[in-house]
Amino acid sequence: MMLAVGCARAEGDDARPASIRVEYQYIRTGEFYDDSAIFGSGGDIGTTDTHALVLSGDYPVNDRWTVFASLPYIRKRHQGTNPHNFLEFSNFDPPDRRLVDDGSYHGGIQDLSVGIRYLTTHGPFRVMPFLAYGVPADDYPFYGKASIGANLWSVPVGVQLDFQPYFSDWFFSGSLAYVVREKPLDINVDYWLSYASAGYYFQPRLFGSVFLLNKYTPHGVELPYDFTDDPTYQDLADFDTELWWQHDRVLAHSFTNLGVAIGYLLSDRYEVSGQIWSTVHADQVNEVDYAVSLALTVYFDRN
Repeated sequence: MMLAVGCARAEGDDARPASIRVEYQYIRTGEFYDDSAIFGSGGDIGTTDTHALVLSGDYPVNDRWTVFASLPYIRKRHQGTNPHNFLEFSNFDPPDRRLVDDGSYHGGIQDLSVGIRYLTTHGPFRVMPFLAYGVPADDYPFYGKASIGANLWSVPVGVQLDFQPYFSDWFFSGSLAYVVREKPLDINVDYWLSYASAGYYFQPRLFGSVFLLNKYTPHGVELPYDFTDDPTYQDLADFDTELWWQHDRVLAHSFTNLGVAIGYLLSDRYEVSGQIWSTVHADQVNEVDYAVSLALTVYFDRN
């Protein structure tokens, strides 16, 4: 699933009855980080470039319940050192040998996500528990730095908090979710996902915010420890296994992204927004060198 940061500003479900959002994202990733002596300060494994077009929407069933959905189309490539290939496999025969790390763009539709959110309170402080379900929309390959996802289902359960004080130009938003995920090789890869932002209305139609997005995977596999008995020598790692074929699905990915966002209301129906962000902490994952997004949101009445 794409780890987008969502809308830049806080809006209650009672303020905007429904919306459709079209967003373009470009993401450049670089070095791989872990907490070992091998990659602890960053390991050069080439770069990836991702172009994503994300269609999402919210539809309030009534003044409390809202259903939402998103579907991304992604194209991605890897360039530089250490592309994933199938030369390391001789004893283990991967059942899927679709190669994506050939320097070209590969892509397709990633994961369909649908969910429901409940507005417990109206007014300046809003509490909104939510439940969602994400499932791969296509059987895309997951082995390779240019793979578009992990090809796993997920169930986020969490709560969103919005606060906009009376007579104030400030607004605040946050969310916390525990994401239950499919267990490849019976390995627990559930994770915590949290988001926090603080925003300000510079004018009635112009607003901006700063945000943090954090993913923490408490379990899962770690490089290099789970692939070798001697983590000081990467050459001793055993990559001729099913575990290595599925390593991108089972690694304990954790990161913190920091970014800024800005938005402008063209009218009561149309909003344009943009975001830039990068990784400030990474473990068992490639850092985001820089990422940008541009979005158009259309609001409409249910009636």
